[in-house]
Amino acid sequence: MSWILLGIPIGIVFLYFGSEWMVDGAKKMAIRLGVTPFLVGLTVVAMGSSAPELITSLLSSNNPQFIVGNIVGSNIANVGLAIGLAALITPVVCKFDDTRFEMFSMMAAVVIITILAFTGKLGLIQGIILIAALLIFLFFTYKVRRRSHIEETEEEATEKEESIKTQMWKCVLLVIVGIVLLYIGARAFIEGAVDLAGMFGVSELMIGLIVVAIGVCLPELCICIVAAYRKENELVVSNIVGSVVFNSFFALGIGVLFTTVPVTHFTMVFHMPIMILMALLLVLMIRFGNKVTRWEGAALICVYAVYIALMITFPELTQGLI
Repeated sequence: MSWILLGIPIGIVFLYFGSEWMVDGAKKMAIRLGVTPFLVGLTVVAMGSSAPELITSLLSSNNPQFIVGNIVGSNIANVGLAIGLAALITPVVCKFDDTRFEMFSMMAAVVIITILAFTGKLGLIQGIILIAALLIFLFFTYKVRRRSHIEETEEEATEKEESIKTQMWKCVLLVIVGIVLLYIGARAFIEGAVDLAGMFGVSELMIGLIVVAIGVCLPELCICIVAAYRKENELVVSNIVGSVVFNSFFALGIGVLFTTVPVTHFTMVFHMPIMILMALLLVLMIRFGNKVTRWEGAALICVYAVYIALMITFPELTQGLI
């Protein structure tokens, strides 16, 4: 009962302030380092907001099949819910020409883990491949983004002056505190939501698959909503793209280094194709419109809702995920 009364509200408060401080600190850090907010969102913010997925993977060695469900479910929720809700608040503008490499990297990440899963299991070798892929991604991301140059508007120039006045240690502290609050908030929310759902007699299978998948993507969700409200479009997209990459290469890679994870039939034929579809829809929206409109955001949410509805209607689809 204590978690039901305290976990959810505490989690929401921590997630809100964690998102606010991380977005603020990340942008100021980017300006002081002379790189775009997109690059910081793609790396620092994405890695921090992927912490729940990483911790869940590391703590799931006794139930290894949950590791794949955690990562795949989170990737689907990141695009379907986080980008979808952010776009409902305000259309998410993102030029495809400026993010071509990152979009390709996100698609490559979901396709690579799907190909590796064709062996029927993920273990040490696959983990090493995924970590190596992450290092390659980080190297080329830095190279590509450092070379890119985007003209700044008058408003951005004014903000740049203000950000430069903020000392670097304050920027770093904001990001670190934001990451910590996001992690604590996500954990508190998950515990409270699980207890609350249990009171209504929802099966543990559905609780774990839906609540945990949504719970571990709450940092990304909150960052996207706050960034969208503040019209930080670069952070909205880069946070999700980076999180999908880090979830796939880092969280999953680290998780399977220490245990062999069997990949079930329904994971291969249902959940992973949905994950690829979500990533592809985001890429196509950016490619042909240079933004995610409100109706496109609603479409992403609808696809996610159908995904959840299918799992509830056909429980056998969840076999082996938790």
